Amino acid sequence: MKRYVIILFIFTVIWGQKKIPFSIDVRPRIIDNAKILVNVQVTNNVERPVDYLEGFITEYSEDNSFLGEQRMVLVYHYEPALQTGFSTTKTTSYNIESKNISSFTFNISKVKFSGENRVFAWHPKSGFIRID
Repeated sequence: MKRYVIILFIFTVIWGQKKIPFSIDVRPRIIDNAKILVNVQVTNNVERPVDYLEGFITEYSEDNSFLGEQRMVLVYHYEPALQTGFSTTKTTSYNIESKNISSFTFNISKVKFSGENRVFAWHPKSGFIRID
């Protein structure tokens, strides 16, 4: 009996874990010490296709001071929808203006699923927030 309780507890822990809807990978690459190419890859882990995906790439200095922000649309409404398990990648470039290395983050600002009119924002700690 004790063995069954332990097995049931293990399965409960495994199934009870939260799934992360989007995996975000930001990779900066320095080209010829003149430019930084920043690749942003977003993987859809939601069980629905994504029709529109937009966010902001933020640049921070070496001491985590905010340097700037740039809008980036990864999936437009006229493109094929981003299916579950698939990823999309976009690249943007920055000029190197100092010897300090910048760091970059990407935050999703708008998500629209196929077949829906509602628009959501997504944050890793808050989840989906309906904005329209």
